[in-house]
Amino acid sequence: MTAPIVLFCDFGLPYTGQMKAKMLSADSGLLILDLFHDVPAHNIEAGSALLAAHTRDFPKATVFVCVVDPGVGSCQRRPGAIFADQRWFVGPLNGLFEHVVRQSEGDVQAFEITNICDDVSATFHGRDIFAPVAAKLAQGDQSDLSPIALDDIRQTAFKDDVKSVIYVDGFGNLMTGIRAKVMSEHETLEILGHKLDRAQTFSDVPKGKLLVYENNVGLMEIAAHQGRAHEMLHISALPSVKIIRAL
Repeated sequence: MTAPIVLFCDFGLPYTGQMKAKMLSADSGLLILDLFHDVPAHNIEAGSALLAAHTRDFPKATVFVCVVDPGVGSCQRRPGAIFADQRWFVGPLNGLFEHVVRQSEGDVQAFEITNICDDVSATFHGRDIFAPVAAKLAQGDQSDLSPIALDDIRQTAFKDDVKSVIYVDGFGNLMTGIRAKVMSEHETLEILGHKLDRAQTFSDVPKGKLLVYENNVGLMEIAAHQGRAHEMLHISALPSVKIIRAL
């Protein structure tokens, strides 16, 4: 029985469709699931925090194909994989797996992809390198991987908790990279000069009012009750946030 494969990337169609085609050509019975197709473009640190927060609902042996790769085709990073908490993570070894490594509850192993075919696009390693390796790993085949030292791929400059917005969802909610467990009940967040009411759910504040709460994956998230926080705050980029004393 093959393991499920999960797509996590900063691009959508048609590229995700091409990746799926590559994997299904290796095994038409693969189960391929979509997690994120819209990670903030080129933002490796945001992608790393998002990935770590969203992996634990998936069963052991799941293979994550992860592509946030501004250095694609260059010598800036190696293609590879890590094995953490009995799950595989395949993609560029550019720091994208840093928070997965830090938050792992067991030993982590790192690998470089060394068996690469000659016919590889310089700009689409997601399809031509990572997708085929993921398909093999889902079948239990590690033959394309060679072990490397985990320390060689670490991104120590990343913070444990990313104090900024790292994702804007379809409701206009602003997910931050701050884990709720590092904040006390007496703390809240400030964004763009707005000190936010801390709540458990949307209806704890009046309609149209901003709030901050612990979301379903344990990250602090900014929203508006029946409103769109990103529009209310006129957000076009990913602003920083501050942890401050609550009222």
